[in-house]
Amino acid sequence: MGTRHMDISEIWPPFALHLRSHDMELSPVKDADIPELAQIARGGVRRDGIEAFLVNWDSGTDEQVARSLAQYHWSTRANFTIDEWTIEFTVRVNGRAIGVQGVNGHRFPLTKTVSTASWLALPEQDRGYGTRMRRMIIETFTSYFGASRFDTAYFDGNDASRRVSEKLGYSPNGDRSVVGQNGTALTEHHMVLRSKDYVRTDNDLQVTGADAFRTFLTITT
Repeated sequence: MGTRHMDISEIWPPFALHLRSHDMELSPVKDADIPELAQIARGGVRRDGIEAFLVNWDSGTDEQVARSLAQYHWSTRANFTIDEWTIEFTVRVNGRAIGVQGVNGHRFPLTKTVSTASWLALPEQDRGYGTRMRRMIIETFTSYFGASRFDTAYFDGNDASRRVSEKLGYSPNGDRSVVGQNGTALTEHHMVLRSKDYVRTDNDLQVTGADAFRTFLTITT
């Protein structure tokens, strides 16, 4: 009999997570996804040069953008702890990668709070995808992991991000001054959504791998 090799999702349980709703799928970024993500991010992902990130990862040559993406996604795994973690999901529609949806938790089993951030390739913007992928995260983390609060933020001028949050029921939650990716001072507006105020609408959502992820994060309630 041959030796059984462990599946990568047994070694790294977040890889077992898979979310699907209609034609959209979210799964944690794997190394095989990075070249495709780098391809759709070529030339940047910000419309009209509006600042959207704290780190200037989407500027530079194609090679620089690709390396920034790779290093960042590798770092999220290397720095993952039960107390502080980030999962970045590759977002696909009909099999093609369109962007990334990120989720961050700080002492999640106690706080029941996550924050979100995302990006979409330029041709995929203004098509309703940003709202759909955030909705899938909200409904998954509420129903399967017991999240009670969702935080997000946007910079002055990033109306697309603000509109997504408003559509999903987020409320303003203060602001702060930060230095954006271009080295300029910006106002970062914070928004919050509490699960008790959220109305579930996605009856087609299918989630696999949730039990393994709950165990990995030591979620017991």
